[in-house]
Amino acid sequence: MTQMLERSLSLTGAVGLIVGFVVGGSIFVLTPELAGMTGPSLWLAYGFSAIPAIFASLYLIQLGGALPVTGSNYIAVTRWVSPSAGFSSSMATGIAMVSGNCLMAWGFAEYLAPYLPGIPITLNAVGVIVLFGIVNWFGSKFFEKIQIAMMAIFAIAMLIFGVGGILNVDPAIQTPFFAKGTESFITVIAIATFSWAGVISIVEVAGEVKNPRVNIPLSILISMMIISILYGVQTYALTGTLYWKEAAQIGSTAVLVAASTFLPGWCVQVISVGALMAMATSINAVMMMGAREVLVWSRDQVIPRPFGAIHPRHKTPGRAIILITALSILGVLFAADIQKYALMVIFALMVIQFLGATAVLRMPHKAPEIYEQGLFQFSAFWRWFIWVGCAVFFLLIFLFGFLADYQTGVVFLGLLGITILYWFFRKQFLLKRGICLESKLSELGDSGMLELGSVKEQ
Repeated sequence: MTQMLERSLSLTGAVGLIVGFVVGGSIFVLTPELAGMTGPSLWLAYGFSAIPAIFASLYLIQLGGALPVTGSNYIAVTRWVSPSAGFSSSMATGIAMVSGNCLMAWGFAEYLAPYLPGIPITLNAVGVIVLFGIVNWFGSKFFEKIQIAMMAIFAIAMLIFGVGGILNVDPAIQTPFFAKGTESFITVIAIATFSWAGVISIVEVAGEVKNPRVNIPLSILISMMIISILYGVQTYALTGTLYWKEAAQIGSTAVLVAASTFLPGWCVQVISVGALMAMATSINAVMMMGAREVLVWSRDQVIPRPFGAIHPRHKTPGRAIILITALSILGVLFAADIQKYALMVIFALMVIQFLGATAVLRMPHKAPEIYEQGLFQFSAFWRWFIWVGCAVFFLLIFLFGFLADYQTGVVFLGLLGITILYWFFRKQFLLKRGICLESKLSELGDSGMLELGSVKEQ
């Protein structure tokens, strides 16, 4: 019997998932380092870095509204591009999730360290991953309550810092605008795309969203507006109240140092707690998204089926949650620096979103009956415009990231190569047992059909 997840994630919960995933802790942890690379032009770099996310949002609005099932991006690529491309896309998703979780866990641990003196930072990082593995175990309703509460706290903290900072900007430290030249500015744009990673999360958990054909597109639009405001005020306030070289030297806690120059101590503490909540929302969301990705792998028999078991009481993929938790802990113990984790996410995200955009371009021809169910049905011109935009920007970001740190790029390609080898071995293993993996991945499957059927019943 096919096991089903429960559609219990509301519009508010979906917005909480996206905003929590996207904003996360990168705006606190990553921005000081990027400020040191481009100076006062940081806010402009973040503005330009949103362009790939806007194109991604446009294809995700179409996909989520038409195919609201668990692992929607993976399902679309395997069915409408090719099974091997879908598998590569999904493995890149796995790399992105583990790398992103590691970055946020380390950032969380650094912010938490002053409150827990004497406890190793590594232990704090591992502890927060285990904590949100447990939160996800208890179901999407529990996840939603925790996520919304944490998102509200960090949004208030960011607005306190951002608005207060804008009112206390020191023009003397805002020059030169492009502190290290245009080449470094462009590199920062590429790295800052990491801070927009995560909009895709909503289509990966689409099988648990209420009224998904309406709520998924709406949640993406609302989330992008909220994120743009928060990023704009935060980055401008940081380089307007703290000299960019000093911010880079201080590192991940630079926002707190900047806040202390114009806010009372209790406000600085609120911002510190907000930073912790921002990182926690990302970890929480990654655990949810990662477990659903593992679930669809098991449904397709890309990995052994037992990983897809659904907890009878909590309606969550318990074994998948345990696997994602374990992989994230291993990544934390690897202990790479923040920029390398961010670049790994960027490389993976560009692959994932390019293939996803290609699948959406082909959807009207490959699956017209599904395409016609979508709330947004763009014309052929706009579908091609979105795909070309995705292809150009994703390729450029990938190349700039590779040029910024080719060693991390080689590691990413090596990991992706290992997963491709696994694909061929798994395919042969199943073929000997009378199962054709490529044929299996050419159909939506019982679980997908049941989840689509549950949309019609609402």
